[in-house]
Amino acid sequence: MEQLRDLAIRLAMDEPVGDDLPMAAAHALTRGIDSPSLRELAGLSKGQSREAVDLFRQAMDELGCPVPDKSGARLHLMREAAGSIVAGKGDPEELAHEIYWQACYSGLPDLRAVGDRLLELYAGWGATHDQAEEAVAAMKAAAQSFLRDHPAPTP
Repeated sequence: MEQLRDLAIRLAMDEPVGDDLPMAAAHALTRGIDSPSLRELAGLSKGQSREAVDLFRQAMDELGCPVPDKSGARLHLMREAAGSIVAGKGDPEELAHEIYWQACYSGLPDLRAVGDRLLELYAGWGATHDQAEEAVAAMKAAAQSFLRDHPAPTP
């Protein structure tokens, strides 16, 4: 299901995914994920992008995980980056920057404060590189707070 969710996010962000959808549907079916539209999608060929996108949207609805709008996709990407900060995976500076930019373009004013806080920590880290551990701890705390306040929807 993770691959399908990732494709849904990419689709919401206007990335061209149509040619990837039939194979992703076939892989999902082999892993036991099933819906009528997913089966139909798996039978399409690469050149049927428009039909694939329509069937993919329908399949995701059937699976209880609809393709989000662009703001919802940005919120998802922010959650992923925040989760990586909390888990200590990746570069905290880059992840904080990712959260900031997604918040800026989300169209959701309440997320702007989250982005601003992480940008403040991100920018401050460069100026006080001797306090990197404290900066990372502050970023983790801010990321945990964000995740607590904006939990992922349960399918």
